[in-house]
Amino acid sequence: MRLIGNKTKLLGQIEKFLADRGVVRGCLIDIFSGTASVGRHFKRRGFRVIANDALAMCYAQAVAKIEVCEWPSFEKWRASLNSLLESTRYQEQVDAWVYRQRESRRQREKERHRPKNEVIDPAGERRLAEFVYYLNTHVEPLDGLFFRNFSPGGGAGRQYFTDENGRRLDGIVDYLRTTWRKELLDRQEFYLALSALIDAADRVANISGTYGAFLKSFQSNARRTLVVDAPEVISSPLRHEAHREDSNELISKLRGDVLYIDPPYNRRQYAANYHILEMIAEYHQIDDLDAYEARLYGRTGLRPYDELKSLYCIRPSARQPADNALSAMQDLILKSKAQHVLVSYNEEGLISREELGAILARFSGERRFDFRRQMREVNYRRFRSDADREEPTSKGKRQYKVLDGRAKDELSEWLFFASRSSAQRTAKKRRSAATPG
Repeated sequence: MRLIGNKTKLLGQIEKFLADRGVVRGCLIDIFSGTASVGRHFKRRGFRVIANDALAMCYAQAVAKIEVCEWPSFEKWRASLNSLLESTRYQEQVDAWVYRQRESRRQREKERHRPKNEVIDPAGERRLAEFVYYLNTHVEPLDGLFFRNFSPGGGAGRQYFTDENGRRLDGIVDYLRTTWRKELLDRQEFYLALSALIDAADRVANISGTYGAFLKSFQSNARRTLVVDAPEVISSPLRHEAHREDSNELISKLRGDVLYIDPPYNRRQYAANYHILEMIAEYHQIDDLDAYEARLYGRTGLRPYDELKSLYCIRPSARQPADNALSAMQDLILKSKAQHVLVSYNEEGLISREELGAILARFSGERRFDFRRQMREVNYRRFRSDADREEPTSKGKRQYKVLDGRAKDELSEWLFFASRSSAQRTAKKRRSAATPG
């Protein structure tokens, strides 16, 4: 799943930034988990991870990549299709498919630096592969919600997916909804499959960056057939958690060593810019599909999302002195019970470097934040959803800003670190000891 602002390319830098400050183990709270790439990385490094995100698509990723720690059995689903699954022909087909998946995974493992001691259960891997192979080969395509609203043949005038992929997506998402409601899949089995379907749909989406627009003609990736890949399972003896709650409401209930904060940093609301992936993720929860579909609106097929709008996407201003990114960030950090806070923020964000430093100084009980020792800037190339437009067009003239002293498209990610003082820790222990019960 591709999200603007994901930290996949910065994982090594983030890990080293923490290690340089003596944090190499413990419980990490990833309060805006997104694609779950950061939580997954630290889970592999032996941390206990608590992941949270308000969006359904991100919660699905967090359950699959963070919470699931054992290979699933698919016992009930297998029992419902026992005669097919035990047939020699099906087993041979699965064997060939598993081999291709392993070859593909080997390449991904090189890129992700999977630890050599990570356990893969061959029997569990095969059970998962059997289920995913069934999704790809035995689930019939449907003319459903996604085909009708997001494929050209559906009549809504949108082309996020080819007709073939729209129908394939409808068939698989409907099958998962049915098996979930029949209780043929447990929670972890279901979310492993759902996260893999979200990834598969995203790979063939006809977009340049987000789902805020579709392209006028189908690009090469969008013309490929939608295929669900078997998701990876990261084994761990620790108890990891996934939540789907408002971060500022959840934070006071959580205890951990490190609070990692990677919030939205600009005015783009993720619920609107990734609405189709959200619809895939919440499809199994919809009771009245006809009524849900009737509420879709606009050029891109949005569904109402007011309840998912984030304060972190609202710029502080005289007209918006409260309930904005700055006030939300301050509330989150100061309510946290974590020993350390690590903030990852973009230099083009809605909150300034000085404002973040002031909040972290209050968290640490210090007069001012030590930018020289506790902040690091990591340069990277800007994400682009389209190119500069030198001449006025139907969409208007647009050029990406080049920051002073930087190459074109060069940006910096800020990493901030803060710890509670020893006096704060002592006071906190005293308050806890004095609290009845």
